[in-house]
Amino acid sequence: MAHTFSLELQELRKQYKSFVFCPIPLSTERISERGFNQVSELLRAAGLPFQELLIREKHHTPQSKKTREQRLITSQPFVYQPSTLKIKGENILLIDDVYTTGQTMFHAATCLLAQSPNKVQTFSLAR
Repeated sequence: MAHTFSLELQELRKQYKSFVFCPIPLSTERISERGFNQVSELLRAAGLPFQELLIREKHHTPQSKKTREQRLITSQPFVYQPSTLKIKGENILLIDDVYTTGQTMFHAATCLLAQSPNKVQTFSLAR
């Protein structure tokens, strides 16, 4: 799968040269189940630099197991990692694998916007 998206991700890098790439994080429970964060691994396989700026503190039922209504009322699961890159004035590109209702991206962007970046944009591999 990583090879399939490598070329697309490398093109993305060209379009967003001035952006810090930030994958959507998984909870520690989900990492334990899978053994990896699929978005981080896709970026790594494509040879793209990225910063893990967020931590997913709250472990929720996977979005794929929820109804649309349940997804829309999900509480904020993310916190900014203050020990990472300071993002004030930076351009951030949030990257996720699948976009359904937009709640995950909304929560991640909201968390980052509190740190005063220049702008936050989003990219998903599938919708």
